[in-house]
Amino acid sequence: MKQSFNRIPAYILRGEVIYGKGIGKLVGMPTANLQIACESILPPVGVYVTEVVLNQQLYYGVTNVGTSPTIDNDEKVSVETHILNFNGTIYGKSVEIRLFEKLRAQKKFDNFSMLLEQIRMDCLAAQEFFGIKPVFSQLHMDIKKHQVKIDKEEIYLSPKEFDILYMLYSNPDIAYTKERIYEAVWHEPSNGCFHAVENTIFQIRKKLKPYADGHDFIKTMVGYGYKFQGKSG
Repeated sequence: MKQSFNRIPAYILRGEVIYGKGIGKLVGMPTANLQIACESILPPVGVYVTEVVLNQQLYYGVTNVGTSPTIDNDEKVSVETHILNFNGTIYGKSVEIRLFEKLRAQKKFDNFSMLLEQIRMDCLAAQEFFGIKPVFSQLHMDIKKHQVKIDKEEIYLSPKEFDILYMLYSNPDIAYTKERIYEAVWHEPSNGCFHAVENTIFQIRKKLKPYADGHDFIKTMVGYGYKFQGKSG
């Protein structure tokens, strides 16, 4: 079990993970929607850096307390947590959410892409807050600049190429199915058609290969999907 953060949380929420609207999945940031226990006191609306205790394991994440103004006009307040570097199915599980610093107020974005960009920035802020270091690799991605570098060489990727690589890069312990990648990057159901994912992965590899010294940063999980593999040394 990871060691708990040494600051005292501002709020602690407990409850059961329930089915939500599935919007987080469609922007590549699936969330655990919490049905709050009656004794829990909700904090002010906003986005918080978070510890998550699940099955006696400690994880880190980002929690939104509030509505979903970018998605719909539903005024019902919900608690949704994106758990960093986690891809399990936890519906029906009991969890404890420890909320620390408030990152920002709730905001309505013009589209899914802008929402995804902000969630990525929130995750980076959470990693910095908890002192989480990125995977040691000669490949580096800068979400603020939409920049990809291997050592000092900058590689141009299209927006969808960047989104796929960043999805894998920012969750290095997770293997993603082609379906999950398609839904996250194209923001629509895949309907079993994965050629777009396969072709985009091919293009990413083609662009990285001249600078990768024989290393493939994207590992194919046969019969499943893809995973990021860093290069040490």
